[in-house]
Amino acid sequence: MTRPMIRAMLWAVAAGLALAAAAVRAQSPLADAHIHYSHDAWDMLPPAEAIKVLRQAGLKKAFVSSSSDQGTQMLYEQAPDLIVPVLRPYRRRGETGTWFHDDSVADMVAGLLAKNTYAGIGEFHLFGENADLPVPRRMVQLAAKHKIFLHAHSDADAIARIFLQDPDARVLWAHSGFDQPAAIAVMLRKYKNLWSDLAFRSDHASDGKVDPEWRRIFMEFPDRFLIGTDTFAPERWYFVIEHAAWSRAWLAGLPKDVGENIAYRNAETLANWALGGDGSTCASGITMSKDGYRLSYGFEPAAIQVGRPFAVRIAVCAPENAPFAGEVRVGAAMPAHGHGMNYKPAVQKTAPGLYYAQGLMLHMRGHWQFNFQLLTETGIVRLGADHQQK
Repeated sequence: MTRPMIRAMLWAVAAGLALAAAAVRAQSPLADAHIHYSHDAWDMLPPAEAIKVLRQAGLKKAFVSSSSDQGTQMLYEQAPDLIVPVLRPYRRRGETGTWFHDDSVADMVAGLLAKNTYAGIGEFHLFGENADLPVPRRMVQLAAKHKIFLHAHSDADAIARIFLQDPDARVLWAHSGFDQPAAIAVMLRKYKNLWSDLAFRSDHASDGKVDPEWRRIFMEFPDRFLIGTDTFAPERWYFVIEHAAWSRAWLAGLPKDVGENIAYRNAETLANWALGGDGSTCASGITMSKDGYRLSYGFEPAAIQVGRPFAVRIAVCAPENAPFAGEVRVGAAMPAHGHGMNYKPAVQKTAPGLYYAQGLMLHMRGHWQFNFQLLTETGIVRLGADHQQK
């Protein structure tokens, strides 16, 4: 298939699906945890056009790694709000089976980590006892030093070896190891810091319905799975928008909180942990602190409108940046008028330290104050933030 043919197909699909994607993306956000933009895709799909594809798919975030890293940097420069940069230890295609024997790879990765911003190292291919070689060991050490995750295309044996090297490592298991649900569940039970992406898999759903065996592990581990397309070859960009639409269809068949976790919240948790600067989940958005607790929040949608429902995404860290384990309550009041909202929001814990409040509505313009209550073991910590509603 020639590059002009691939380009033509890509944009034919984009044109056909753009309207449908636009209709659902505001209500069905997604984060794609497995995107590559390698050197053989750049001519076919320049950076600005690649960003258009990702946005037409309705993605909130895209985890991007490339061979070479220049591709990731080009996309990150175009859209830092969208791209979560991940550092692949490959300079070109053909290094998937050699990189772990090449000492220069570790020096290259160390140099780039010192120079640029990354959320993780990977996706790299590593199997069995090769995980114990000096170069992969250096990757584990660098990930720990920079507080970023490892994106490993590996078998269960290599994953286990990584955690033996660093029990506190955070690992995103590419393709869920192409393993069966029961075996994946065993690994997730054993390693609390293991996440699994579903890239280049379709066995978990068909015709918009989730496979029963997969449903069981999604329900058991709602905070550990992420979706992904895997654009490992240029023509795979043809599937980004189609894959997003397919993912929305089967995610809609799960309970709302579970579906939203897999759709984007789990990816946000992993990205926030890595890019927060101090390893916390509460390092972005509007931030406040009291008594050693730190809370950040953001609105969904970002611009609140009078008389329209909105939600609040909340991240809380306990003292010493530990994820908060207690309950969170949120409300809003107008101090000058002596009244609050007409609606009582529902707050749901979506992952350690992360909460999602729905059912809020500001019915008047003017000065409001958002009130947060952290229910700790020793009492209630109250935090407030002013908001001017126009």
